[in-house]
Amino acid sequence: MPAVIKSKKRSAAAMPAGEPTYPSPIYSPAIGKKALEALAPALDRLAEADLVTVRLDVEAATFAALGVAGFVSSPDVRARFALLPREEFDMTFLDELELVCFAALHALAEARAAGALTTTDARLPVEIVREATEIEGRMQALCEYHLSDDPAIRPELDRLRPGTGHRDLANDLLGYARIYELRAGVVKDDRKLYRAGDAARARELAGVMVQRRSTAMTPKAREAYGRYVRVWTLLCRRYDEVRAAALWLWRRSARVQERFPSLFAAGRPNSGRPRKPRKESESGRRRESDGGGSGRVAGGEEAVERPSPEGVEGSPS
Repeated sequence: MPAVIKSKKRSAAAMPAGEPTYPSPIYSPAIGKKALEALAPALDRLAEADLVTVRLDVEAATFAALGVAGFVSSPDVRARFALLPREEFDMTFLDELELVCFAALHALAEARAAGALTTTDARLPVEIVREATEIEGRMQALCEYHLSDDPAIRPELDRLRPGTGHRDLANDLLGYARIYELRAGVVKDDRKLYRAGDAARARELAGVMVQRRSTAMTPKAREAYGRYVRVWTLLCRRYDEVRAAALWLWRRSARVQERFPSLFAAGRPNSGRPRKPRKESESGRRRESDGGGSGRVAGGEEAVERPSPEGVEGSPS
């Protein structure tokens, strides 16, 4: 009999005053498979360069998003989102959030079954690893020093900081190269750490490392992993749009962050691989960490079910 995952039924008596009622989302492999098939066109449209690196416990993050999907399905909550201008918010993001969550759970299960999440690091030439590590360290130190207070960049720095291994190194190179592109004017002013060719070389080295790892996988694992990353990317996009709108609509609620948690925070486990410390620049400059969310990455893909967070009242005022 297929496994069924169901969140705890929410009773009206257990809810805070004004909390809307809504049906608990129920997942099964059959539902997940149908969801994945339905989203195939949207997944195929994702550009390779836009795919989001998987660096957290996807199952825990997806269950958090699924709890939000149940909450926003309430007519009262949906009506609040409907007040937003169409050119500012696409209601499709709201309507398909549960569907994308189901697809993500199914893609995760397929990737596990295919062995795509347990493939060990492919052997890489020592000189490639050495150069990649040197460039990544230099780029991280520069970004941490100049951009740790940038509200748009800080979450990305928190995401890039944890982890070890060739897969993480390749992902870090791509991430820091992207930050260099977004904040070119800032990074170019650093006379100690900035190298004009670092971003381009980081992408080249990351490409070599990813290609080596890909060839080490079986064709089935490679296909499953690619689909898994695409679904995760789509979930991040849809959820981030819903969350951004919700944070504004419920901006006066003290518990809005609990109702609409970030996927990064939801997918950060209590234990896992050691985090990488902030790199100290060559000139000895260093800023203290704000302590606000340098994440750690799950050391594996353990099943985690997060109950949906409680506490945001139905009215945004």
